Amino acid sequence: MAAAGGSQPRAPICEVFTSAQGEGLLVGVRQLFIRFRGCDLDCLYCDTPQARRTTGSCQIEKTPGSGKFAPRDNPLSVDELLLIIERLISADNHAQHSIALTGGEPLLYPGYLIWLAASLRDLGQRVYLETAGHLPEALAQVIPEVDWVAMDWKLPSTLAEPIPTSRWVESLHIVQHRDCFIKMVVTDDTSEEELLEAFRAMGSITRTFRLVLQPVTPINNTCRPPDADALLRWQATATIFLDDVRIIPQCHRIVGCR
Repeated sequence: MAAAGGSQPRAPICEVFTSAQGEGLLVGVRQLFIRFRGCDLDCLYCDTPQARRTTGSCQIEKTPGSGKFAPRDNPLSVDELLLIIERLISADNHAQHSIALTGGEPLLYPGYLIWLAASLRDLGQRVYLETAGHLPEALAQVIPEVDWVAMDWKLPSTLAEPIPTSRWVESLHIVQHRDCFIKMVVTDDTSEEELLEAFRAMGSITRTFRLVLQPVTPINNTCRPPDADALLRWQATATIFLDDVRIIPQCHRIVGCR
C-alpha cells in the first residue's frame, strides 16, 4: 500500500454510498461517495447539514445505489474504510467512474486524505476531490494524490462569515496545472460586484480555468436561485475573463438521487 508504515490516521466519516455525480463537469458519471464529517464554513445554502458535525455514526450503504444504510462507529481508519470501499465496488461490478471524496470539508483531514487517496490509486481507482478550496495549505499536501479537483468558490453573499478571496487565489495557483474546475453557487442575492471580483481573480491567473455557475437549489427559505436573465448575464460577464463558463444546476436533485 502506497502509504505504508507508521500508525494509520483516523477520521470521522458521515456516509459511504453510490450515486450519479450531480454537479459540475463530471455530472452524470457513477461514483462511490465518501462523505467526511466536519466543516469549518457556514454556507447559507448547505444541503448536507448532517455532515457539518464531527460526531455521529458513519452510514454505510448496504447495496450500491439502494439508499439503505447500516451504521458504523466513528472514526474509521484508512484500512477499515478501504475494506468498505472494496466491498461496494465489487458489489457494483466495478461500475464506478471514480471515488468522490466530499463533505463536509475533506481537507480538514489532509493526512488521512493522502493515505486514503494513495491507497485508492494503488487499487486502480481514480480520485475526485470536492472541496471549498479555502484551505490551500492542506490542498498543497493532498494534490499529488488526486486526479480531479472540484473547487467550490464561496461568494460572500452565500456565507454567514465570508472568507478572503486570497484563500481561493492561493488554491487556484496550486491547481492551475491539474484537472480542476471551479463551481460557484449563485443565488438571487448574488451581486455583480462580488462576481466581478471573483472572475477577475480567476482570470488573472489563467483564462483556462473552467467555471460552473450553479443556481442554488432552494432547500429552505434562506436562499433562492437567480432568474435566467441574471444567469445568462453573469455567464457573459465571466467569459470576458475565462474561456469556458457553463451553467449547470444540481442535476441529482432533479432526478431524485442522493
